[in-house]
Amino acid sequence: MTSKSFMHSLLFVLLGSVFMMASCEDELIGPEKLNTPTNNFVLFWKTFDEHYGLFEVNNIDWDAIHNQFKARVNDQMTDEDLYHVLSEMIILLNDNHLNLYPTNGNLPVFPGGVLSYRNGHLEILKVQEDYDREVSKTYLRDYKQVTENIGYGKVNNLIYLNVKGTDGLKEVEKEMEKITAEMTKAQGVIIDVRGFYGGYDPVSQYLAGCFASSKKLYMTTKKRNGPAHTDYAEQAAWYVEPKTSNPYTKPVVLLTSRFTQSAGETFALALKQFDHIKVFGDTTAGSFSDNPNFELYNSWMFSVSVGDYRSPSGVSFEGIGLAPDLFIKNTKQDLLAGKDRALEKAIGELTR
Repeated sequence: MTSKSFMHSLLFVLLGSVFMMASCEDELIGPEKLNTPTNNFVLFWKTFDEHYGLFEVNNIDWDAIHNQFKARVNDQMTDEDLYHVLSEMIILLNDNHLNLYPTNGNLPVFPGGVLSYRNGHLEILKVQEDYDREVSKTYLRDYKQVTENIGYGKVNNLIYLNVKGTDGLKEVEKEMEKITAEMTKAQGVIIDVRGFYGGYDPVSQYLAGCFASSKKLYMTTKKRNGPAHTDYAEQAAWYVEPKTSNPYTKPVVLLTSRFTQSAGETFALALKQFDHIKVFGDTTAGSFSDNPNFELYNSWMFSVSVGDYRSPSGVSFEGIGLAPDLFIKNTKQDLLAGKDRALEKAIGELTR
């Protein structure tokens, strides 16, 4: 075969391959869906149907919810009308990890706060009014912010540790070795997670290990992995065990709030396994599961809780939250007056 003939043959094969690949891609992907309210509603419902991990946990009839809202959806409805339909569907799931992110117009993120049911009434807490880190710091001396999310100081013969998120694990390991060394002489420790809005569970696991007296199971997790609402991947067991060379096992008070969420809650759940740790404050948010984002045809984003997270006894606290041993929370007026009554109660508990 001549070089020219070979090139012609090669070009023919390549063009044929491109055509076949394009045909296969069309068959696999199918025609692009039109960006209509009806198609967005269907995609929203279907994504939850295929990925949401808490239908069985919370006894939710997702088909009934579809039928309840379908009649309100049509292709002449406005973005605002669609937004209200989708957000009302989210409310029925009672899940603080579900958010809707409109990308056009002036529609806000939903919920953009913490869903809270009080006496049967729904509130969406947009602003935290029972905790202010700057007010808490006025009670302390020698306060140091050692990472973006971890700071500590002293009050009386106590160590106050503030955790508001999760940094890189290596950085946390390095700093917590130093902090726990300082804790050894402390009469007690206050851990404040009232502003801990979420993060990376393995870092929370490590942090909890800095206060662990033994190895204990504190959580099991499993993730949706199939079309049926009961399809899950293999269950994973999470253990908390002593970390650092000086884990702190003297009395500890953990301060929580309704804004203690996600990795903040798995941290609290781990600490609650130990008798030397008491929890003061408010019930946590009740949002444990991972919540990846998905996209609608109109480019709106929304998050879906894909896991089933449980305590060692098999209880799910999704939509419920972890209750404190002692309920106490500040009012807005307390903070404006420079008072942190919850912190004062913790100080009193550990110095009496």
